[in-house]
Amino acid sequence: MGKIDAIEGTVDDRHWYHYDLGSDVLYLRLAKDHDAPTYAEETDDGLLLLRRADNDAAVGLTIVNWWKRFGSGALPDSLDELAQRIEPWARKLAA
Repeated sequence: MGKIDAIEGTVDDRHWYHYDLGSDVLYLRLAKDHDAPTYAEETDDGLLLLRRADNDAAVGLTIVNWWKRFGSGALPDSLDELAQRIEPWARKLAA
C-alpha cells in the first residue's frame, strides 16, 4: 500500500495548489504565474506572500503549519473535502 505525501491540484483552473501533508505546508499560486520567478515577504499574520520578481505583483501564498493553524480536528480523508478547505485560501489570493 502506498503513502500519499502531498496533494496537488487547481481551483477553478486559475489557482494551483500543492499541500505537503508531512510538513503541513500549503503552497498557492496563480496558475498563470506558476513558474514565474518570485520572492517572498512575510505578512503581519505570518503568511509568506509571493511576488513576481519582475513587477512585484502578488502571485502566491505559502502557509506554514496551515492545518495546525487554520484547520480543525483531524485532516480530512477525502481529497474533495480537503480541496474545499483550500479553495477559500485561493480566493483570498485572488483578492
